[in-house]
Amino acid sequence: MDGDDGNDDPMAGAPTGSLARDRAALAPVRDALAAVDFYAYGHVDEQNRWTVAADAEEGRVDVRVGADGFEVVLWASSPGLYADEEEPFRRRALERLARIQIPNITRGFLEPHQHAYWDETELGVAVTIRYELPFTRAADVGHFVRGRFDELDRLLGFVEARVTA
Repeated sequence: MDGDDGNDDPMAGAPTGSLARDRAALAPVRDALAAVDFYAYGHVDEQNRWTVAADAEEGRVDVRVGADGFEVVLWASSPGLYADEEEPFRRRALERLARIQIPNITRGFLEPHQHAYWDETELGVAVTIRYELPFTRAADVGHFVRGRFDELDRLLGFVEARVTA
């Protein structure tokens, strides 16, 4: 036996939740995001999961197959929070203080589906909000996401205000 089972599918034998299956499940999500004027695209994320992503001025969104539906994650950041600080030592101290404060803000003030962190790349506050939508709502994902950017913006402003107070 040469190991050829006659199946040319490169994903054959892949575990449940495979990239091919997730890609097919997320195709209507990509279409729903595109229908509300997002440039939506698919890619494999850092954990080897198929993800549909979209970028907008208001933030970013990633959608992937979750345990019981679509996991929708919206992201936003406030780049260069202390960029105007001219003294490098003071800027680094303020950034360090923000890195210390943000986990406490997350624990004490945010809802379970909200998260805040210090973005080392952007050098500023970043926030996420996470939702799980049933598979039957694939066609609604675009409108759902559009309706959540205000919450994302308020959350970013709240965390940033707490950090800079």
